[in-house]
Amino acid sequence: MRKNLESARRWLSFSLRRRLRGLQNSMNRSHFATAKSTQNLPHLIKEHRLPIYRRLSGVDPELFENKRRNLELAIAKLDGLLVSPGKVFSLWRLVGPPTSARGYLEGLVLDRGRPSRGVGGGLCQLANALLWLALHAELRVVERHHHSLDIFPDDHRRVPFGTGASIVYNFKDLRFKNDSRCRYQFRLHLTDEDLVARIFSASPPERHYFISESDHAFISEADGLYRRNTILREVRDAAGNRLHTETLFKNFAKCQYTLQEAQ
Repeated sequence: MRKNLESARRWLSFSLRRRLRGLQNSMNRSHFATAKSTQNLPHLIKEHRLPIYRRLSGVDPELFENKRRNLELAIAKLDGLLVSPGKVFSLWRLVGPPTSARGYLEGLVLDRGRPSRGVGGGLCQLANALLWLALHAELRVVERHHHSLDIFPDDHRRVPFGTGASIVYNFKDLRFKNDSRCRYQFRLHLTDEDLVARIFSASPPERHYFISESDHAFISEADGLYRRNTILREVRDAAGNRLHTETLFKNFAKCQYTLQEAQ
């Protein structure tokens, strides 16, 4: 009985928050970036590749094949997007609900900190890619939800731990705003093995950004293993002169694997 009540409360909470987010989106629809172009803007700012497939103990490989299909559907809504000055990028505003009726399949999701199956699973990887690109441009992150748990040990990780984003429709979104004078564009596609994400700009960038981590450590506590780090961003001018370094995120997450597996 208690478990059923908890599930009902969770469903009601999500439902109310999703309705509120939908109402807010409708009231502010003119603020969002929606225009797209199949022609690349002239200046490539950053390219990022993420492996689609991973070897994870206890995870059905079919979920990664399904993730590929889910990524294809979402990318079709995002590829070529132009983010003009003053506009806000919203992942869910563009992608829409990842339901089976819209062709989405069961992929890998996190359910209360545990790997599970869920329709639309795998789209967090798309959010991770877009966030990494945004951190290399003059785009201000206005909504980003971090992962409170580190589920799997590093497997060909190409960016520092703690630079990802958790998303849940239409509750946890990924959003950033273009406060600059420059227009940006996102291009996305899949290869046999990778999700490839690129960001372009209409004019040469006035600032260059370099992401790094510090204070990385695994910490053993009585209730398990934890991982921490700090994500930094160094800002340089167009000539390459260092202007300043800023702290972006401080991460502290419980690991769902052992220290031996991490090494």
